[in-house]
Amino acid sequence: MKRFKLLLSSLLLIPALAFSHGPSRQKVVEEIEINAAPDAVWNIISEFCSIADWHPGIKHCTADKGSEIGSIRTIELENGEKIKEKLFKLEPDKKKMLYAMEKLAQGRMIAGLPVATLSSTITVTDNGGTSTVQFKGAFYRSFSGPQPPPDQTDAACIVAVTKLYKAGLENIKVLAEAK
Repeated sequence: MKRFKLLLSSLLLIPALAFSHGPSRQKVVEEIEINAAPDAVWNIISEFCSIADWHPGIKHCTADKGSEIGSIRTIELENGEKIKEKLFKLEPDKKKMLYAMEKLAQGRMIAGLPVATLSSTITVTDNGGTSTVQFKGAFYRSFSGPQPPPDQTDAACIVAVTKLYKAGLENIKVLAEAK
């Protein structure tokens, strides 16, 4: 009987252990079709700090090394908050850029974007004269505990990153198709 109680109590701990490790990595992929040549679309987004020109939520951008690999850009959001991001890949021949947000300090959160980290890849592909732009990201939520507030759950983070990517993609489309 004693062994049975020990076994039963051990089995009851397994679910608690499974949820105690912290947040899981989440992913978002968004795409948009643009009626413009890939080179024209790439010219809009290819500079590391051009994000201030094509993303409506970004007011200003500076980069310490321009579009060189390893460059750190500081983007200022419309609400005045600042985010630092590092450029890891810039492949003009593949029309692809990979960058990541610097990890935020414990407890710090960006209004409307409850993530602790966010790495993003933006790619332009040719569809025979038109383009597909894909924004792909991976991230962890900023709340590290097992019971996040409703506005900081994995689902809330997915919604926030999706909104961020869609706003950028929709404005790239507007800019590219206006030329």
